[in-house]
Amino acid sequence: MLLDAVELPSNLYWSNEFAFKPVSQSKQRGVTGRMIIQSAPLVYGQPITLTGAWITRAELLVLQAMENAIDTVRTLTLNNGDTHSVLFDLDAGGLAATSEYPLTAPLCNPEDETLYKLTINLITVSGA
Repeated sequence: MLLDAVELPSNLYWSNEFAFKPVSQSKQRGVTGRMIIQSAPLVYGQPITLTGAWITRAELLVLQAMENAIDTVRTLTLNNGDTHSVLFDLDAGGLAATSEYPLTAPLCNPEDETLYKLTINLITVSGA
């Protein structure tokens, strides 16, 4: 799995792949009392939450630098070869990582090989 040219852990999985409905629908009652239902397809905006892997602090810092370039459209290439144009979804949490092991003195400063549990929140957008 790749985000641009950065290799992501191969055991990340798309946890909300089937939660997205590609149609917007609104319902309201008309003045006659009849239900009016309007539908329209959604072209972009599908959330992609990748989770379930560990990553080193050094690798995490590379992803954090990518996240900080907030308007840069990225190419996500999944393990099956599918590609999506994406941005980090900051409203959903963007890049989230928690240390797998509590850091206690004298090892209170994380090192490049310190492991973190990784979640990446992306959203599909129009290609660059």
